Amino acid sequence: MGHIVDETTRSMVRHVLITGGSSGIGYALSLKFAEEGYGLMWVSNDGQQLEEASLRIKSDFPMLSLHTLCADLTVPNQCDLVFEWAIKLGDVEVLVNCAGFGTFGHLHTINESVEMSMIHLNVLSMYRLTRLFSQVMLRKGHGRIANIASNTVLQPVPHMCTYAATKSFVNHFSLSLHEELRGTGITVTTIIPPATRDTQFQHKAGMDGVKTFRGLLTASADEVASRAYKGIMRGDRMVYGGWKLQFSRPLAAILPNRVIQWLIKKELDRN
Repeated sequence: MGHIVDETTRSMVRHVLITGGSSGIGYALSLKFAEEGYGLMWVSNDGQQLEEASLRIKSDFPMLSLHTLCADLTVPNQCDLVFEWAIKLGDVEVLVNCAGFGTFGHLHTINESVEMSMIHLNVLSMYRLTRLFSQVMLRKGHGRIANIASNTVLQPVPHMCTYAATKSFVNHFSLSLHEELRGTGITVTTIIPPATRDTQFQHKAGMDGVKTFRGLLTASADEVASRAYKGIMRGDRMVYGGWKLQFSRPLAAILPNRVIQWLIKKELDRN
């Protein structure tokens, strides 16, 4: 579903496209952009959620320019449809690849088709949308891209090996592209959130009751979004989505790997 705007509105509104913008970190980040006068383009595979989130954010920002598209980014060729839809609506000044999900458990017990869908969403769709929109941004000479990685990129994470691998791709791809585009007017920011409370990620990943979502390094979606927004607008190469995660990094650097893996195992235990 989408809302068409006339050419006057198109020229006046700065747009940010956020995949997964109708929930979790994506919704919290949408609020930050709305506060600064950006128009929002949301892409999600849940039509009902899009409707409910649209009503909620419009109650806070009645004059908000909001466009929504129900599309499943785990399906091939959907990124091209998203790109065509967005370009018709207006110039996308900021792209945030936030849509993603995780899996949890022993590799050979997790449904393979679910993991393949996760790989497509977390890796291929992020890659394709970044490639498409960065080409347009290059022609304009400015633009900002943010890709959501995960704290799982910081160390091996048993029971989340495929998810962690997808986010490691996001991390290396984004950091490399940031350097590749230096001097072009386009920045690529990698967001590293810790385990984030009060989002759908925990339930969808089958991690209900896992201790890490009540651990010392957790953050709220609002904290992640606040830090992410500031970093995106500064053009930072990397942003830690929680202050506790950021300040734990020097300690982690000096701990033996066996200690880190023991701590991770404890964090991933269920209640």
